[in-house]
Amino acid sequence: MNRADNDDGAVLRYEISAVRLPRDGMPVRFDADERERAALARQLDIVAVGSLRVDLRATPWRRDGVRVEGSITARVQQESVVSLEPLDRAIDEKFKAVFVPEGSKLARVAAPSEHELHIDPEGDDPPEVFQGDRIDLGPYIVEALVLALDPYPRAEGESFDEVDTDPDPDAGRRSAFGALSSLVGPDGKVDK
Repeated sequence: MNRADNDDGAVLRYEISAVRLPRDGMPVRFDADERERAALARQLDIVAVGSLRVDLRATPWRRDGVRVEGSITARVQQESVVSLEPLDRAIDEKFKAVFVPEGSKLARVAAPSEHELHIDPEGDDPPEVFQGDRIDLGPYIVEALVLALDPYPRAEGESFDEVDTDPDPDAGRRSAFGALSSLVGPDGKVDK
């Protein structure tokens, strides 16, 4: 396990060996350093990532695969969509992924027919594919963090005030059906 150099522009890289894993698994634990947290905050377009801790276990899966499970915890600061004030948030996300080598039969999901795509929303995700004998967990950790962020953060009790964009606010609210009814004449026929 090691932190790889970020020569390809990846914000977070953490590689593990996909070979010779102990049967009971190998712990994968690290805390993102200040540089990684700052780069992550920029990539996610949030105010700050105060901490990021990864506590996973990599175990052999089937013949050549690797199962990685555990948790990702973080303290982040997001901007409120209402007041634009920074909000502190705690993230505690479960992480589970299966990786198989490129070309593995386990990477292919059998489709029920040639022209249909079968997706089981309750089923496990299909395995991720890796090349060589190392797996970079960095992008998967970033993805898990992104999915855990609140897409519309706001403080408790914050809400948007109702805004009336009607050009004639004194006329009151009109429904679309009310506007259509003005097109019908007294005899029930549509006026042209």
